[in-house]
Amino acid sequence: MDNTQKRIMADENHVQHMFLHVESTDVVCILNIAGHPYRLRELIFMMIENGCQIVQTTAEQFNTFSFDKETVEVHDFLTSIIKAKFL
Repeated sequence: MDNTQKRIMADENHVQHMFLHVESTDVVCILNIAGHPYRLRELIFMMIENGCQIVQTTAEQFNTFSFDKETVEVHDFLTSIIKAKFL
């Protein structure tokens, strides 16, 4: 890990933002997530351990993702901000 990455990980207030396409046996969704990199890694790890397949995607795919269930928004200052569109 280089010095920039070390500084980012040590900064409690650093926020990383990403879009994830997530599939499990019973749901397909795209997540718009933001939070500290350690917390996002923890969240992604938990999803993988629970059998989800995850691929990083783009804002364009999030905005054009066809969904038939409600959009869910979760604000959790310890983990992240998550906005999910479910298929």
